[in-house]
Amino acid sequence: MGHTRRAFLGAVGAMAVGAPLAHALPNYVSGKVIQTALNNARDGKGPKDAAGRFVAKPGKATYLLTEPLIIHGNTHLDVTGIRIVARFPATGVKKTMVLNAVAASTGGYGAPGNIAITGGSWDPTWDFFQRGVGHLAPPMNVITLIHTKNVVLTGMTIYNTKHWHAIELNAVQNGLVRNCSLLGWIADPKQGLWHGEAVQVDLPNGVTAWAGKADGTPCRTIVLRGNTCDKSGSQLGFGQLTGSHTSHPGVTHSDVLVEGNTVRNARWDGIGAFNWQNVRIVNNTVTNCEGGIYVKSAEANRTVVITGNKISGTRTRRGVGVLAVKPISDVVVSGNTVTPCSFSYVGDIAHRSPPQQC
Repeated sequence: MGHTRRAFLGAVGAMAVGAPLAHALPNYVSGKVIQTALNNARDGKGPKDAAGRFVAKPGKATYLLTEPLIIHGNTHLDVTGIRIVARFPATGVKKTMVLNAVAASTGGYGAPGNIAITGGSWDPTWDFFQRGVGHLAPPMNVITLIHTKNVVLTGMTIYNTKHWHAIELNAVQNGLVRNCSLLGWIADPKQGLWHGEAVQVDLPNGVTAWAGKADGTPCRTIVLRGNTCDKSGSQLGFGQLTGSHTSHPGVTHSDVLVEGNTVRNARWDGIGAFNWQNVRIVNNTVTNCEGGIYVKSAEANRTVVITGNKISGTRTRRGVGVLAVKPISDVVVSGNTVTPCSFSYVGDIAHRSPPQQC
């Protein structure tokens, strides 16, 4: 965090000096071309979409990023049919392929919003492995949005994220992640597998403040719908589709809907919810994961609905679990198909109706 951005390194041949090529590289186009399209949208140039956003739509190519793309408010980045890979240096830039524009003084949801990203094949590690130096790929996010509101991520395919998250929603109000494929994750050997959320619902607290103030602003009104989370052709799956692992005293994320997603081969729980209130986890399919659905509170939470989910092939962790470190009230667990059958309720939990049991 906080490092200055590094300029593009020049021609591909120059960037690959000293690195043995394991496989042939494509004819990359500089990521600066995408940034120029984003800047044009920022400046009100080009067509608008149905929501009034200016559309940045670069030509089809394989683009190489060496620093984050900065997306501004009222912008729709459409990279349908485009491949975007990364070759970030070890130091000197923030480690995310996309970051929204946020002033240093911004807190809450005050950064320019109304942002959309559609499509694209995104891979932060592929170029390193192609050059035979996969171990040099830095840990990083792919999409990071912070201190903003009204964001829509649709139809993206994200491969082989290293250590961190395919998508991080951090202090976001009104965010939608829809019909995305989040495939493959390289685990951090220094962290538990629960640390590996494909979509992390986060808040800015110290080192988690990518930009703007570290003011603990939670996420509000988040929808994850119709996404697929699985292993890729070369890497195992994420720790879990979604969850959180950062807390702030007296703060909870709220109004989260996790609906109709497919999670396979997660190395922890298929779906997690930490310190979320007014959360609905409904009609998801979780297959061959270490655990199924797990809700945990750090602050007092209210209204948790877990219904209509199909969970199979879990191993050492429960099919559905609710853990109230602080009280959780108004809990509904019903109508789920869980094989092998395993339900766990621990702590001060007030059920709206008799909870589902084996």
